[in-house]
Amino acid sequence: MGIEGIGARVVRKEDKRFITGKGRYVDDIRLHGMTYAAFVRSPHAHAKVKGIDSSEAMKMPGVVDVLTGQQIVDDKIGNLICGWMIHSKDGSPMKMGAWPAMAPETVRFVGQAVAVVIAETRNQARDAAEAVAVDYEELPAVVDMLTPWRAARRNFTRRRPIT
Repeated sequence: MGIEGIGARVVRKEDKRFITGKGRYVDDIRLHGMTYAAFVRSPHAHAKVKGIDSSEAMKMPGVVDVLTGQQIVDDKIGNLICGWMIHSKDGSPMKMGAWPAMAPETVRFVGQAVAVVIAETRNQARDAAEAVAVDYEELPAVVDMLTPWRAARRNFTRRRPIT
């Protein structure tokens, strides 16, 4: 008698090719003229992007281009979209805030992309990404969830009753 549901053995079809070295991964694919991307990411939790200097990166071998978040906005490429449209109970479409692929003006978390380097090889892209200089104006960051909660609570208790 077999076990069904949670804890049941799952017969996998792909294991043989992986354990025998015959698996194929996206990283194994090489196409003629293919380029690689390396993102430049923010080291700050909250900051204004004052400027991006990609001149040194553009001089490096194999670099095709360096693109910034502001270029995405200027070129009217648009925002990242939600995976699927959600509708409210009344049937109206979901309200979605702007979410650009790269931060054009303000970074809101450590690791948010501010630029991307396109190069002929992966290593050239990585090296050039390190040569991109980003000038940040660091802003205050919330590093725990209780601080804004306490501030909101103080503001709420200070309100006067409506007369």
